[in-house]
Amino acid sequence: MPGMQEPTTNEPLVVPAGGDVGNPLLDAFRDAMALGTTVTETTVTETTVPETTGFGERRAEAIARYGFAIPTEAALAVIRHHSPAGVVEIGAGTGYWAHLLQQRGVDVVAFDPEPAPSPQNTWFAGTPPWHPVHRGDHDTVSAHPERTLLIVWPTKDETWAATAAQRFHDAGGRCLVFVGEGPGGRTGDATFHAVLGELATCLHCAYGSLSSPCTCGVEPQWQRTQTVELPHWPGFSDDLHVYAAASPRGGAPRRFRRRYGRRPATNARGAGR
Repeated sequence: MPGMQEPTTNEPLVVPAGGDVGNPLLDAFRDAMALGTTVTETTVTETTVPETTGFGERRAEAIARYGFAIPTEAALAVIRHHSPAGVVEIGAGTGYWAHLLQQRGVDVVAFDPEPAPSPQNTWFAGTPPWHPVHRGDHDTVSAHPERTLLIVWPTKDETWAATAAQRFHDAGGRCLVFVGEGPGGRTGDATFHAVLGELATCLHCAYGSLSSPCTCGVEPQWQRTQTVELPHWPGFSDDLHVYAAASPRGGAPRRFRRRYGRRPATNARGAGR
């Protein structure tokens, strides 16, 4: 995979004069789609795309250089609208989303347990960051309740996204933006989606899902207020979702709409991203 060489710098990329770098990930995605590659029937796993001519390689290259999710001007504008005091991002990777937001007037503090180009970062080792990404985990969000919490493509079946959402809420945070797939998808775990108020049924108890923790006692702390559709690679269904802090009793989970492909099996195992 590109970008896996030993890191040469941890300084953010230099922005050209005028401060506008556009959105090169969106450009790369559009170029790949314009090639007219056709999708064939195959099983889509957590870390792969359907059998295509070159799509898997192009997606891997785009991930290593930029990140997992493809931002648009509409999505960035929605985050800006909901972030008058700025954004705190956890699991920021290369800082690509943070960079584009900063270029559009949003103050962003970004954290990752292993910021790019750390060789310990599975996905972004050797990749120069787009924005300063500080070393920090889910505990850091509690210090920034006045900001909007941004979580982009949290690792499948890992707990840190759920913990960040809960601690941010408990610290007084009022707005959370999640970019990824819904319950049963490739981002976050069942607890995370339950905390977001998106999971009405415990997958572990109701369906015997071996990969899902029991969420029977999880209190929904957030309520979805807005969804912005994003472009995504064939076989994926990640979008941007805005959440407001819910009342202590929460509300009935809203049905998560899937626009592409079949719902992955709830007991599927595999790596997160």
